[in-house]
Amino acid sequence: MTTLSQMLKKSKVRIAITVTALFICGGAITVEKLVSSKIVTRVEQQLPSASGISASIPLFELPSDLRSDLIKSVQIKIADYTLKGSGTKSSLAISAKNISKSKPTQIGSLDLTATIPVSKLLEESGFNDAEIIGNALQISVGASGLGKALLVPEYANGQIYFQIKSVSVMGSLIPASSLPADIQDQIKSRSAKDITVPQGLKVKSVSISSKGLSIIFQGNDIQLDNLASSL
Repeated sequence: MTTLSQMLKKSKVRIAITVTALFICGGAITVEKLVSSKIVTRVEQQLPSASGISASIPLFELPSDLRSDLIKSVQIKIADYTLKGSGTKSSLAISAKNISKSKPTQIGSLDLTATIPVSKLLEESGFNDAEIIGNALQISVGASGLGKALLVPEYANGQIYFQIKSVSVMGSLIPASSLPADIQDQIKSRSAKDITVPQGLKVKSVSISSKGLSIIFQGNDIQLDNLASSL
């Protein structure tokens, strides 16, 4: 066999491998879209008021997902959803692992992030001139509003509220530890809001960003029907 013939044969093999890989990859993407579509349909059934729903699963997990009674992991995003209890509109990001295919659907572990938009956060903050600066809420304090206070969100006993991180007056920074305790109490009572924690979950953290106020819930061994009815 000549060198040219060997080169042509190797080239054909490489092309065949590439084409086969493309077909396999294309098939995997199609299956992923099909499975994701079924997940979206299930979310729509459980949360009928939700809109802008999307779901995705890792392609490399597809083979085991198709053979197993469990889906290893799924990411779900909901653009608009009204939380029960508070009636607050928010966006949701859900990361679920080890989801049973049988009913009632059981979820091994779940992280749920509810983000309240900036406009709603500022409206409900209790402070007229509030604005988001980095990971805090800034408000004017003192005579004529010359001072600026940075507030950070906290969670305790079913309530989210703000506490002072620091105060700046005429360029001088005053840490929260140097402030009278009753000032923190005033800020808390003015900003406290009750929240309903979905069944089976607990609040992991609360934070502020340019997107708004984010509440991260976390839980294990959750039944989907119970979660949906309390979310």
